[in-house]
Amino acid sequence: MKKDCANQRECLQKLQLILDGEVTQEQKDEFLSSHLEQCMPCYRNYHLEVSIRQLLKEKCMNHAPHELVENIRKTVAQNLPR
Repeated sequence: MKKDCANQRECLQKLQLILDGEVTQEQKDEFLSSHLEQCMPCYRNYHLEVSIRQLLKEKCMNHAPHELVENIRKTVAQNLPR
């Protein structure tokens, strides 16, 4: 499994589209199976994003404020290795 990802920011954006349901099932399956199985940073980011979203759902009832979600997303993206 790769320890570094040259396209980490782009991959994070793609992961967010996947989790937002803005890609086809085929695109989702291809990215998750072809990229995440080979790239440790993206694998970790995917599971971090899933955990953040699940925590927000649990703590903010059914809907987290959009601004809160965006602030968390920006903070995570800023802290990614370059």
